[in-house]
Amino acid sequence: MPQATSDGELNGAPDAVTPIPEVDGGPPRIGKASGDPERRCIATMERRPQGEMIRFVVGPDNQVVPDIAARLPGRGAWVTASRDTLQQAVKRGAFARAFKAQVKTGPDLAGQTEDLLVKGILNMIGMAKRAGDLTLGFEQVREAVRSARPACLMAAANASEDQRNKVLALVRGLYGPQPGEPPKDTRLPPVIACFSDEELGMALGRERVVHACLKQGRIAHAWMGELARLSGFRRVWLPGWQPASVPAKGASGQDIEDSKAQDSGGDPPDSRA
Repeated sequence: MPQATSDGELNGAPDAVTPIPEVDGGPPRIGKASGDPERRCIATMERRPQGEMIRFVVGPDNQVVPDIAARLPGRGAWVTASRDTLQQAVKRGAFARAFKAQVKTGPDLAGQTEDLLVKGILNMIGMAKRAGDLTLGFEQVREAVRSARPACLMAAANASEDQRNKVLALVRGLYGPQPGEPPKDTRLPPVIACFSDEELGMALGRERVVHACLKQGRIAHAWMGELARLSGFRRVWLPGWQPASVPAKGASGQDIEDSKAQDSGGDPPDSRA
């Protein structure tokens, strides 16, 4: 017989017949071999992988708070990582329904959630630097790009357009489609441009950081997942240089970065000359 676990899942029950409750029974157990389990968004009632959602818990003062790392004790409700969806949950009283209690939501719960996502992402950049997975500086990034395909490129939001374009032209020349070559995987590394040089510098113990690139690896994989969640709250990717698949979607179901790239006139990198 299926056995219930502390985080509201059933062991041994087929996914097709296993209902997903609106709240879990506690934070997912660390080290539990469950991959990326599905949760149900309390705003849209859609099932999504946990990695595309954000967990919320109720504090001692009955205030709903974001649990970005999904580690806070107590029951948790899950919302798709999107500003529109979170605002929809607040407007429709979805938290009170899910927790079956009169709970309070702050006037800017979406802004609070975005700030916590940003804090975690910038902390992960520091971790990547300490692990030797991060290269900093215009010339150093160009050299690293020549050596191996990076997982991600970073350009400060206020970076020089000329220098940024030189880096992107090099990446496109090395890893993009070439005239006369047979078809191959030509997906280019994504480029983020959502942090200022001062924000990047503060995260990395420098006055300013304008250009950086991240090596392929475990840290990069986790970091890209967090960037995908953040992309539901702000523009993350340089238009036309977003990942091939951006999981975080708004309430409309349209890929947020795709729509923003279209609005800003961005083109997919592999369609550029």
